[in-house]
Amino acid sequence: MFGVWHLYVGPIGINLGVICLAFIVLVLALSNKLQSKRTCRFEITYLLILVGFLYFTLHGRILQLIFPIALPEKPLVDNNLTFNYTLTSLLTFMIFPILLLKILKKEVSEGRFGLKVSNGKQTILYTSLGTAFAVLLFWTANRFVGFTWVEGYTVDGLLLWMLLVNISSVFAQTFFFVGILFYSYSRNENTLLLGIISIVALQLFVSASLPWIIINIIGSVAKILVTWKSNNIYGATLMSIATSMLDILLQIR
Repeated sequence: MFGVWHLYVGPIGINLGVICLAFIVLVLALSNKLQSKRTCRFEITYLLILVGFLYFTLHGRILQLIFPIALPEKPLVDNNLTFNYTLTSLLTFMIFPILLLKILKKEVSEGRFGLKVSNGKQTILYTSLGTAFAVLLFWTANRFVGFTWVEGYTVDGLLLWMLLVNISSVFAQTFFFVGILFYSYSRNENTLLLGIISIVALQLFVSASLPWIIINIIGSVAKILVTWKSNNIYGATLMSIATSMLDILLQIR
């Protein structure tokens, strides 16, 4: 099992892995700057630093005062965990990144973040193919390397988790890792590099075994490709929601 590399310094939580990634992107940005090339990599650096400090500061410190989480964590039972995680995701991956871009006086629009559908037929096609692939990939992986993380559930706990975590939180995370880190800069930066940054950044927030890391990376590559081909993030979002829902169904069956 590979865990998330993080620590707490007083009231501040730090995702060290994401901060290291931000430093690498900063070096690439400075390299472009020295060559007098226009680059958006400084913005990407700021965004990574923001979420690198914000996520654990909110989840493990500030929101603990409002929605304290019982340890060991009990998903689908402890609704405080659901509320804490959802609010952390919305603040970390949507609200504060948008505020940061506004402060930097950058464009903030539906089109920039892949929230506008320019070709409905193309979107339906790639979304359908991507979702089918994601579900098949997850189901196959679960058959061979599945693990149990649910020990029980309450009806309200299950419903809240599916609505707030599997939909709201998943959308917020897709918005940031795919909509902002990849799609919003894809017209100005190397798409391969953006895809790598997006996938690595997401994985640095996930604790998983090596087989699941490989599966997650394959799934993330598929979401990036669907986003690139459809020019919006709805396909990637549906892929993530579908696999999250399937995971719940397999856990509670």
